[in-house]
Amino acid sequence: MRGKLNTIKNVAWALAIGVTLLALLLGLLYAAFTRYGGEMERPQVQLGALKSDSADPAASAAPDAPVQTATGELITLAETKDAGEGYIDSLTFLCDSATVGLRDYGVLSGGLATTQVWGSQSGSLPVDQLANCLIRYPADGSQISPADAAMVSKPAILVISVGQDGLANVDQAGFVQSYEALIQSIRVSSPGTILVCCSITNLGPSYAGADGLTRDGISWANDWIQQVCRDTGAYFCDVASEMRDSTNVLDANYTSANGKTLNSAGLNTWLEYLRTHAVQR
Repeated sequence: MRGKLNTIKNVAWALAIGVTLLALLLGLLYAAFTRYGGEMERPQVQLGALKSDSADPAASAAPDAPVQTATGELITLAETKDAGEGYIDSLTFLCDSATVGLRDYGVLSGGLATTQVWGSQSGSLPVDQLANCLIRYPADGSQISPADAAMVSKPAILVISVGQDGLANVDQAGFVQSYEALIQSIRVSSPGTILVCCSITNLGPSYAGADGLTRDGISWANDWIQQVCRDTGAYFCDVASEMRDSTNVLDANYTSANGKTLNSAGLNTWLEYLRTHAVQR
């Protein structure tokens, strides 16, 4: 009797195992030949297939998309309502000796600790060396090129005030080539930076002629800066026009003892002109 029960038990276990294996096989066959009809938990997205629905083209542009292109036309900053001190605080300045007092006289909101001004250690930026000049980077005092400074800080608006230093030593071709090389190097490093090129202020009545500058030479240089702006698409800001007296020379109230660089009063007037001839964004 016990032998029969063991035999029945073994047969039952074998049948159960067989049924289980058959069910597993049928399940695998069903899964292999049917599709899942539900939704994917994490649907795949093809790169580049999506477009921004924003109405503002700038919102979908790359962060470093160029905002200025050469058109062959001169784009002069026109008079605007006073943009205020906040606008001046938003600017970065690349200066030669004529306007480096923005850094050294403490006329900006940061005072003598301002980080808005890029100028050389000595204050001079000879125009024929603009392509490879070095400035003292205000954040850490290191000596780097304006292009490297732009790559690091990505200024929204860079106001360029150069061209007086070494002007007597260059001709039109050399001036334009050096100035444009400076602009193009900055553009490569920070394509989204808006560039504003300022006219050079004239010589004051006390200028003694020690470095060979002439009023005619400065007038020609301002024409050359306009050519640079046409060639590169940079804005032209004719701030020098605000600094002249009735005899067409730099107002004596605005000049330092050397007769060519701006004193504090001159720099404040210079900044006021920028406030009322602001970049519209």
